[in-house]
Formats: sequence, structure tokens, C-alpha cells
Amino acid sequence: MKKILFATTALVATASVAAADVTFSGMGRFGVKSTSTDAVAATGSSSEITTAKGLVTSTAATAKSTAATVKTNTADGSVVASEVTAAANAAAAAAAAVALLDSIDGTAKKTTTDITSRMQIDVKASVELDSGMTLGARTRFRSTDGGLNTFNAPTFTMSTGGLTLVVGNNYGQMYHSNMSANNVGLTGLGFQADVFTGFDEYSSNGKGPQGADVNYSMGNLSMGVSHSKGSGSTQASVSYSADALSFGASMQDGKAKADDFSSVGVGYAFAGGSVNLAYGDNNGTKTTVLGGTYSVAAATSLTAFVKDTNTAGVKNVYGVGVSHDLGGASLKAGYVDNAAGSVADFGIVFNF
Repeated sequence: MKKILFATTALVATASVAAADVTFSGMGRFGVKSTSTDAVAATGSSSEITTAKGLVTSTAATAKSTAATVKTNTADGSVVASEVTAAANAAAAAAAAVALLDSIDGTAKKTTTDITSRMQIDVKASVELDSGMTLGARTRFRSTDGGLNTFNAPTFTMSTGGLTLVVGNNYGQMYHSNMSANNVGLTGLGFQADVFTGFDEYSSNGKGPQGADVNYSMGNLSMGVSHSKGSGSTQASVSYSADALSFGASMQDGKAKADDFSSVGVGYAFAGGSVNLAYGDNNGTKTTVLGGTYSVAAATSLTAFVKDTNTAGVKNVYGVGVSHDLGGASLKAGYVDNAAGSVADFGIVFNF
């Protein structure tokens, strides 16, 4: 009887596994990344800088002398409250002197270069019910630059026909507006080709929004709404494609004005390449990004973008990158000139 029971259990378990679909996939990359910060010009005259440096020197000497007195008197028990106050005042004066010097002195350009790497594994599972409905789940493991990361919070889906429900570490709606395209380099280099960042979205390293998406697709038309339990924000999007053209619009309504986002974008694909134009508004801060990709050879493509933040005194951001197909892997390099300086990288990425 036990043998029959075990055999029956094994058949049931095997049938259950056969009905499910579990896949493992991932990517790896390694290379070199260099970051440069622009030099900052001094805001004070040479005489002001000299005066500030003298103030720092004299204040430091006073603080040192006061501290020595307090230490001596503390040892023999004769320290008084006025001496403690004097020491505190001397320390505050020293901090003020340093702040003054920092405010009028400049900083030199600085460049740092280091190895960069990442390994990522995606685990996806799905099962189709007798009714035709499909249930799915996914989770991701990611380790960047030698960090000992763990799996992120899972994402669950339920879909039937053109309707899909996503819960948990949900995706949100902001990327449906073509606001993210034409990022360059091995690592994305800060993803400056995105119109903006900071909205609720899927997290590869943490728990994510822990909310829900409701998406519906019918032919070339897609639309959806999302809500984040963590931040309380709500998102909505609509997108449409017609042959070589694609259009999209999305928005986020946050609890605070700083968390309000809206964006629209249009893309056009042609033989050998594509071009995208996107516009966004984050609580009055408006951004426009124009970018494109073009195949310059059979296995080599060139990508470039320019980003206008429409803010006085803030320079435009631009980037350029190249990708070469190695047959099973890609050699990538990129350069981005941003508001703080510039960043560049070079390396190999492969999928498995």
C-alpha cells in the first residue's frame, strides 16, 4: 500500500512540474569605469582666500591651546565651566573658518578609475490553469562590483486575454512613455538619457513599490494604472504603435509635489536604426531628450543623445556610445558629459 501511495504521489508531483514552466536566465559584465568631477572655480579674490587661510590657522591654534588647558585642569580637578565653554566656542570658530574657506576657495578636477562588474540571475516561473489563465512569478539575484547581494522581492502576475495584474515588486507605468531610450556604455553611465528618475518602479536590489499594476493591451494599444503601497503614489500610462512609429504618455501623482511626474515621447524606427524624442515635467522642472541609434557596420552600432534640463545655469547633458557584437557577447564603450563632470566606461557584456 505504501508503494502504491508513493508511486501515486510521484505521478501527481511529476504532472504538476510538467505543467509548469521554470526558466533561469541572466547576464554578466565586466570592464573599467572612469569618473571625473569638473574643477570648481574660486568664488573669492586672492586676498579673501589669504585672509580665510590666516583665520583658519589662528583659530586652530586657539582651539589647540584651549583644549590643552581644559585637559590639564581636568586632570587636577580644577576645570571650570567657563573653560569648557571656551573650548566649545573655539571649536565652533574653527568649523566656521573652514566653512568660509570652502565657500570661497575652488576645487581641482578629480578623476577616479576602477574595475566594474555585475552578475545577474533571473528566475521565472509560470503555470497555465485549465481556464486558460496564466499565473507567474519572478525574482532576481544581482551582485555588483563584488557586493554580496541577495534575491530581491518577488513579482507576481496573473493574466488572461489582454488583461494582466502585477503585484508585489511591481513595474509601474512610467517607462511606457518612451521616456527611457538611448542610454550608452557598459553600465548605462547614470542613465542620463532618461527624462528623469526618482519615480516608483521595479527594484532589482530591494522590495520595490510593493503595489499593483493593472495593464490592458488590445492590438497596438496598451494602457495601465499602478499604485504603490509604500509611497502612496498612483501612476497611469497609455501607448500606441503604428508600423515604424510609437507614442506614449505617462504620469505619477505623488503625495508631495516633488513626486509628481509626467512625460510624453515618440519614437521612429527605420532601416538600421531608430530615433526618440521625449519630454518630461517633474513639479515644474522640464526636461527634453533627443537620441538615436544607428548601425554603422554589420556588427557595430552607434548611440547618442542630448538632454536639455531647461534650467538656467545648468549645462546640457550629452552622451555617445558604441556597441560591437562579438557573437554571443558584446563589446561596449560609452562617454557621458553631465552636470558634475563626465563618466566613461568600457567592457564586455554577455547573456546566458
